[in-house]
Amino acid sequence: MAMFETLTQLCLDIVHMKISPAEGFERILVEKSEREAISSELIDVLVLTEPESEFAENASTSKANFESFVHLLTNTIIPEEILRLELDCYKKDDHNKALIRLKTKVYFKQAKFNLFREESEGYSKLITELMESAENCQSNDDYAKVIKNRVLSLIGQFNLDPNRVTDIILEVFEIFPKQKLYFIELLKEIDVVPEYLCSILGFKYTFYQSDKKKTPYSLYVLTAYLIQHEMIDLMKILAYMIPKLETIKEGHRARMTNAQERASKAETISTASIPILDSRGYEENGMGPAATSTISFTTVIQLQEDEDVKLSEGFNEESVLSTNQKLGLACALLENGNWKQAQMLIDRLPEYYAVQASPRLCRALCKIIERAIDDFYRQNCSLNLFGDLTNSKKPVFDDMGNGLKPIESWDDLGQLASVLAYLGPRLAYRATTNIKILRLLTAYYQKVEKDELSKDEKRRIFILLLPSQFSHFSVNQIFIEVVSECLLPSLTLSDTNVALSEELWQLLQLFPYSWRYWMYSKWNNETARHPEMHIMKGKIHGRTKYVLKRLSKETVKMMGRQLGKLCHIHPSTVLSYLLSQVQTFDNFIGPVVDSLRYLTSLEFDVLTYCIISQLADPSKQALKSTDATISPWLQALGTLVGSLYRRYPLELNGMLDYVLNQLKLCKSYDMLLLREIIQNMSWIESISGATKEQIEALGGGDLLKQEAGGYSTATKNRKAAQRLRDALLKGDLAVGLCISIAQQKEHIMYNESATLPLKLAGKMVDQCSDTFQQLVSFLSVYMRNEDFAKRVPSVRELLSEFSLGMEATMCLARPTFFSKILDNYDLAKKSTKAAVDEAGQKARLDTHQKTEIFTNALESQVEIVMNELKEVYPGMEETAPVRFFAVFWMLTMYDIEVPTSAYDRTLEALKKASREDNHGSKGKKTDKQLESKLREEQKRQVEHVERYKAWLSNRKDVLIEEKFHNSVIEVLIQQCILPRAIFSELDAVFCGQFIKMLHEMRTPFFPTIVIMDRVCILLVLELHLIIFFFQLFENVIALIAGLTENEANSLACLFEILLSMSQRWHSEKEIFEKECAGFPGMITKQAIEYQTFRKLCYRWQNRFVYMFKAVLTKEDSNYVLIRNSLIMMTKMTSGFPVISHCVTSMETVATKLKDREKGKRDDLSLKAASYVGKLKMRNVKIFAQNSDYANVANKKVSTAEKPKKKETTEKTDGEPADKKLKVEGKKNGTSAEKATKEEVQQNGGASGTVEKKTTSDENKERKKRPGKTSAPSAPKEPKKESDSTEDGERITPSPPPAKKTRIGDRLKRPEEEKKDDKEPIKDTDSEKGESKKKREKSRERKDKDPSGKEKRSEKEKEKKQHKENGESQKDQKILKDQRQKSKSEERKEVAGPTLPEAPPKKDEKKSSRKAIEFDLEETPRPASSSSSSRKEKKEERKEERKEERKEKKEDLPKASRIAEPVREKTSGRDRGHRTYR
Repeated sequence: MAMFETLTQLCLDIVHMKISPAEGFERILVEKSEREAISSELIDVLVLTEPESEFAENASTSKANFESFVHLLTNTIIPEEILRLELDCYKKDDHNKALIRLKTKVYFKQAKFNLFREESEGYSKLITELMESAENCQSNDDYAKVIKNRVLSLIGQFNLDPNRVTDIILEVFEIFPKQKLYFIELLKEIDVVPEYLCSILGFKYTFYQSDKKKTPYSLYVLTAYLIQHEMIDLMKILAYMIPKLETIKEGHRARMTNAQERASKAETISTASIPILDSRGYEENGMGPAATSTISFTTVIQLQEDEDVKLSEGFNEESVLSTNQKLGLACALLENGNWKQAQMLIDRLPEYYAVQASPRLCRALCKIIERAIDDFYRQNCSLNLFGDLTNSKKPVFDDMGNGLKPIESWDDLGQLASVLAYLGPRLAYRATTNIKILRLLTAYYQKVEKDELSKDEKRRIFILLLPSQFSHFSVNQIFIEVVSECLLPSLTLSDTNVALSEELWQLLQLFPYSWRYWMYSKWNNETARHPEMHIMKGKIHGRTKYVLKRLSKETVKMMGRQLGKLCHIHPSTVLSYLLSQVQTFDNFIGPVVDSLRYLTSLEFDVLTYCIISQLADPSKQALKSTDATISPWLQALGTLVGSLYRRYPLELNGMLDYVLNQLKLCKSYDMLLLREIIQNMSWIESISGATKEQIEALGGGDLLKQEAGGYSTATKNRKAAQRLRDALLKGDLAVGLCISIAQQKEHIMYNESATLPLKLAGKMVDQCSDTFQQLVSFLSVYMRNEDFAKRVPSVRELLSEFSLGMEATMCLARPTFFSKILDNYDLAKKSTKAAVDEAGQKARLDTHQKTEIFTNALESQVEIVMNELKEVYPGMEETAPVRFFAVFWMLTMYDIEVPTSAYDRTLEALKKASREDNHGSKGKKTDKQLESKLREEQKRQVEHVERYKAWLSNRKDVLIEEKFHNSVIEVLIQQCILPRAIFSELDAVFCGQFIKMLHEMRTPFFPTIVIMDRVCILLVLELHLIIFFFQLFENVIALIAGLTENEANSLACLFEILLSMSQRWHSEKEIFEKECAGFPGMITKQAIEYQTFRKLCYRWQNRFVYMFKAVLTKEDSNYVLIRNSLIMMTKMTSGFPVISHCVTSMETVATKLKDREKGKRDDLSLKAASYVGKLKMRNVKIFAQNSDYANVANKKVSTAEKPKKKETTEKTDGEPADKKLKVEGKKNGTSAEKATKEEVQQNGGASGTVEKKTTSDENKERKKRPGKTSAPSAPKEPKKESDSTEDGERITPSPPPAKKTRIGDRLKRPEEEKKDDKEPIKDTDSEKGESKKKREKSRERKDKDPSGKEKRSEKEKEKKQHKENGESQKDQKILKDQRQKSKSEERKEVAGPTLPEAPPKKDEKKSSRKAIEFDLEETPRPASSSSSSRKEKKEERKEERKEERKEKKEDLPKASRIAEPVREKTSGRDRGHRTYR
């Protein structure tokens, strides 16, 4: 070989002109001297180098040098004859060309391998021998040697070509791949050169590359076996394979494009070409068959698959493996278990190309992984149900060390993640491997949760460093990646595997919901890298649209099953489209909820994720752009969420945390979800909109609330309520939600209300309040008292640290008070029993002892609350009665009143249901048990209320300290009654009942009548200024204008209770004397008597009329102000209006408002129409005249105004005249007049009373009324003509004079005014002079009136009666003083301690509590006063008020939701004109 190479290099140097021919010849001579047999080698070298001379750079020169060198060798070294035969330079003619062709055939054409040209007997015997040996192969190693000797014998006997023999052996090996060990051993025995084997195989691969021939897969298997046994080299054989890398990349891009087309095509299913088949069924009545024309869902799926197959031509696995020889070889290597060589080949291909193109390759890789984890799986997950059968011997697979290392620990399993990353979701192609890995990870996380991992395992897990890209991950992180990249998406590529879905949920439920939702997001969105998933997602989307188009109430069961099957494959696609349809068509919610019954736990969890994704979508607006109300899609989702969570066991923590996080971001729209969840999963509902009976039932026990306190049709689901409770208890979510909702309410009022529409802001505030109360009620019912008390912060923390309002704080803390009281009560009772037992007396505690123990426990809790309040508000004990404050906010309706009527109604309803029950004895038994439970609950509440009332009765003297007798009114109204009354209707009822209870208990320093007066006229006093102070309209009505719809309803509920109380006391003198006379609450400067109280009631009626008319008649009034007024008017119809002219006035005003707002603000028009209808349909006694209602003058109607009024009422109301209110008669008729008939309208034809009285009856009634001397009010002043209109509204309702702004100052009797020499307001003579002038003017006006004579005769007769009585004004004063002294002595015994004497008056505006009186006289003003005089008086009063403000340095009041007093050091200021902030 060395000589051959030397000669070759020498000839090449001559050709390339590196040496001359002569020099080359000399070297040849030297070599010949050393070796004689150089000629044959030299001729071969010349034959090989001659073509080089023809293709060199200087071909002519090179060829000339070569020919010169040949001539030198001719006949010296090589004979000329031989050179002529071998070299072309001597062949110049056609004969030489023929020789060349012959030489080519002899040397280069393999004619000897052509069996048709050779003797076939030897080859046939060889093939027969190899085939028989392959079939009868033995595991004996000597068998290959025996076959080798036979093959060699055949070669020698038949002169077979050894190369052709090797090729035949490979052909037989390809046919019998299972006998790989035998053939490998045979090839080794024959000692085949690896390069030659590679050349033979390369020639085979090259043969299949032309004319689009398909490469047989058996050739890939043969090559894989030879590579595994190192017979050939992988890199060398790849040089013979196609396609090249650039072609593979182009094919990969084409595959991705084709996947996009297939996915978009699959989303649309056209069934127009499918023939409709008749699906035979039976009619509902069962009488016969009914034919339904439908298309089978299987047919639809097949149609979709056929369309997909057409689009996927050229990308199916069979065609790819037959044309892509590299991919086929990789698949064969993996099937042979050779991961190392296959990994090298796969890494040379684009990412995921191999696994995308060949599912067979994926299954082969899965099989390798399964072999690696099999033993570890048996150790950790196998149940070994069949005993030793699982340990039976299996054939050992020999991968020659090229496979995966067997898994022996959890960190080894973590290293396997790098192999799983090659597969991705295609792990689903082999279900056993998928399930085994899934169960291993489940077992691992179960051990982590139970802390069962050993210390070494923990150390390795959290410190382990892995190779390649996983080096910075711990095992936990790696496993999470495996789940999100492989296991979870594998569900999409599995064929409706429900078991796999359940297995996945067993693992996923061990993760926090945030991890799960992150995995679902990746599963739903990251499909670009996996075209198979994208195609399947498109198919599922198309099938879902087809199913939902046919979903209805009648097809729920059938279509629900199809939806379930689709959800098993890709749930997020199905559920996202389903939610989009629900948001568009809210009537679709019912069938959708019913159809979801076939979903698995994993799919329900994905449903929650999809709902949250829809809610958090930034492209959706929570508010409608047209009217700024909640969008319909959000309302539909809220309804759907409530129905789903009630019916199905969905996990709640994700949804509740979402709501909480939205609240932290100051977004309250999603609070609708929480409200729907609580309402649907339990019987706890919002109080707003409840009836009186339901509100009454809410003051009872839990069972009564459950049976009678709800009004929705939601069925009670105890298990659902428990699931909600468990979810709220995780991580103190319940308390966090309560606090966040309360804070959000404050945020809306003080921050967002400036930007939000006013109507929307009110709704959001109401929603916060309702949801807060709903959540607190749920927690108090379904949580144990001790658990609730442990989780809720203290009052001090809620007020100071969390900055909650008093109403929210106490609402959240009240259940904890009762729990602590009961705990203290039980401990004290046990200690008392133990002390009795130690004394040797075995006796039960009597009721008195239990009551005493309970009152002590209650007193200790009250002291705790008082101390906490003092810590939060330092100095509170100096400005407010802390004990009263604490007791008021601590108690509930359950503590002060037993709803006996509600219990009776519920028991009666149960008895009625039991009688009508057709379910047999079981249902009746359940009803009886419920009845007994209700009676026991009622009994417990009766005992509870008795204990509380006993405690209050014992502590009533210390509830309000004497030093607060002047400031208690402001504290009660502004810090207790109003804040709690507007919180909810139930709290408003509590406020009314609490006032009534304290009044009945005769609580010292508790001014019932003053509170009622202040509460009832608080709004009126402010609204009364509208007529005169137009520019201050927005400020003076801050209270009512700042209320939301629910708050206005709650406040009206309080007014309704107070009015009902006042109407009861007003109805009969005996009732008043029994329930009010001599009570501390009915004492101001002196005791309120019956006639005085009737005048107060009359004043309240008029004040309400003035207020509501001022609001409703103004066209540009605030929307919220009108709405709240209508709400309050509608709620108060049972007690207002009750006087005929007030009824007519309010009905007229409401009718005008209805017509005015129609088409503009339709909701206001509807509320006004509702009020008018309710006003007509109510069953209330109507008083025809003022004198029938109170001892006041009747309203006068002039003859000139009567026809106008009649015409206007007929125009406005549009009703017949007989339906109008007719009151005929005189104002103060005498006995000389004829009897008159008084017809009172029945409030729209309902059941109002019509009173018919004669003049003598009226006189009898007057005789029964007490005279003017017996009344505690001011003496009768000269009669003044009233300038009021017939509907009770004054023509010029101006405020009182500046010097008499206080209520007491306006009502002082003449003798009191004489005592105040320092502050004379008007001289009495001047008063008399003015009154005479007014009387003269009124007489002149009445002379023009035909009825004036009758009226003057009435007055003259009245004066005569007074003269006959012989009582002068001085006598009246003496009698009044005597009566007051006698009554004050009686009052000391009845009403407890008397009020302290007022300090000496330094200023008219500074007075003690004893100066409080009521303006019982509606001071009339002359009707003939000109407009100019009224304007002058207006200006005077404005000037006086400005001076007062300057003196006190007070600014104009600011608008606020609830007025709180700004306290000053001087405590004697007028409470009627207190400054608010």
